[in-house]
Amino acid sequence: MQEIGKQYSKDDRTDPSGFLRRARLHQSIFRAKYLDLPFDTYGNYLTREDGENGRNFYDDFGIFDAVKKYRKYNKPLYSNLLRSEHIPFNIFIPLDKDRNFCKNVIADILKSRINSIDKIVIEYAPKPKEKYLNDGTSFDTYIEYTNSDGTKGMIGIEVKYTEKEYKLPTKSKQEKDVKDKNSPYYSVTKKSGLYKPDAIKDLSTDKFRQVWRNHILGESILLVDSDKFQHFTSLTLFPSDNSHFIKTSKEYIDLLIQNDNRFIALTYENFFALLNKYCPDDNFKNWIKYLTTRYIVIND
Repeated sequence: MQEIGKQYSKDDRTDPSGFLRRARLHQSIFRAKYLDLPFDTYGNYLTREDGENGRNFYDDFGIFDAVKKYRKYNKPLYSNLLRSEHIPFNIFIPLDKDRNFCKNVIADILKSRINSIDKIVIEYAPKPKEKYLNDGTSFDTYIEYTNSDGTKGMIGIEVKYTEKEYKLPTKSKQEKDVKDKNSPYYSVTKKSGLYKPDAIKDLSTDKFRQVWRNHILGESILLVDSDKFQHFTSLTLFPSDNSHFIKTSKEYIDLLIQNDNRFIALTYENFFALLNKYCPDDNFKNWIKYLTTRYIVIND
């Protein structure tokens, strides 16, 4: 077994709940014990060589091939075991290999009769962006499906691990759009009919802004491409120990007039249970075991 490696002394200051510290240690132990690889600077970092060899990803289902097509070596994606950038690849590329399996899982999440999964894309934004939110908002994972009644729907998925809210970047286009009440953010918000009248003052705050932007990106697709899509669900996926998103998701739902599958907050634990429920074979069973071992933080 390799060394667990250096931990970051200020994790508890960043996250007083202790989850960030425990998750970093968990990933450090995973690297040392299960991957048997050395660390780089901190215990949750792979060396560049191991990152370039795809060791941050499950070794099956063509996952790393998909990563390499998406982006060349990038340290947060390839070598940081703690950051969430790599997680959509580890979860959704395998589901794209068996769309019937994926269909069963998604149908259970939506409590809907689904005929088919039609598309799965990692890191997706509709183009041209000027027709939609006219910014850089994208989904970590995007799924298109067809219902049993022939109507088509979309799911825009935001995948989190230890991340919480983030500050609005100063002098950025996002700051300009958030402050401009005539920007697509506000016109789409109004046209969507999703929110209670007094919700707008909360949606642009640090706590809700990313959830809001991802949600209205999907709503902008519904508005522009209404001839093609009839349903959109914004889904946020996170571990149950991420207390920020547990609380934020509940409060966000309170800002909606009626939820009705418009927004779903789903923990890794519940999602992995659904994967087990519909698991088609041993290859996928091994993958689910990897996901559970890798991402569910225990008291290491």
